Amino acid sequence: MQPLLTPFLRHPAVAAVTVAAVLATGTGCGAGAGGEPVSAGTTAPAAAPSPLWPSRSPAAVPTAEDQGKVPSTVVPGFRRVPSENIREVDPLAVIKAELAAHPGEVTGADGMDEATARKLAACSSGKPGCPLLAPVHRDITGNGKDDLILGFEMEDGLLGLRCYTFVHGVLTRIMATAVHPTSVEVAGRDLIVWEPSPTPNYAIRSVYSWDSHRHYMELQSDEIRRTDASGRPTAPARR
Repeated sequence: MQPLLTPFLRHPAVAAVTVAAVLATGTGCGAGAGGEPVSAGTTAPAAAPSPLWPSRSPAAVPTAEDQGKVPSTVVPGFRRVPSENIREVDPLAVIKAELAAHPGEVTGADGMDEATARKLAACSSGKPGCPLLAPVHRDITGNGKDDLILGFEMEDGLLGLRCYTFVHGVLTRIMATAVHPTSVEVAGRDLIVWEPSPTPNYAIRSVYSWDSHRHYMELQSDEIRRTDASGRPTAPARR
C-alpha cells in the first residue's frame, strides 16, 4: 500500500523546488526555538544505482508457458456450494479427498510421508492421535468471505500447510507447502510462518499473500529477523 501523501507533496512543482533547495544547501534542517531553520548536519549525497557488468545480456523474460500452470487445484469429489460458506466443508474430508486423488505421492504440493498419510486416512472426527489440527477460518483472499486454513503434523516436526477457497462454488486449494515452524500467524490477510534459522538468535519470517492475478497464496517475502533470548522475534530496528 502506498503511503498517503500530504497536500503539500501532492503538488510536484512545489515539491521539486523544495527538494532542489535542500540539495543545494547540502544540509537537513530543523526548527530553532524562535522558529528559524537550524542545520541538522550534512545530508548524505543521493546516489543513483550503478549497474554491474552492463554489457552482459539480460535474462529472457519468462513466458506464461515457461511459468507453468497456475498451481491452484480443484479439490476432487466435492459438490458445489452455492452459498460459498466454507464452514459447511468438513476439513478432514478435504484432506482425505486429496489423499485419495494422489496416493503414494511424496513430493510436490500433495507430497506427504507414508506414516502421516496412513494416520490421516485412518482419522475420524474426534479420534485421538489424528494429525489434522483444528481448522482456521479467515478471509485471506479479500472477498469478504471466510477461507479455510488447514495444518497437519508430519514426520520430523514438519507441518503440512494448506489453504482453500471457493471459486464459483467449487472448493479450490490455493496454497500447499510443508514448513518447520516455531509459529504460524495470520495478520490481516497475510499468512506468516516463523521458522528457526541456523544462525543463533535469528528466525526466518515467510509471508504468504493472495495474488489476485495468479489466484494463489504466493510467497511475498522471505527474510531473517533478530530474536530475543527466548526465541521470540524482536521489533525491527528503527532507521
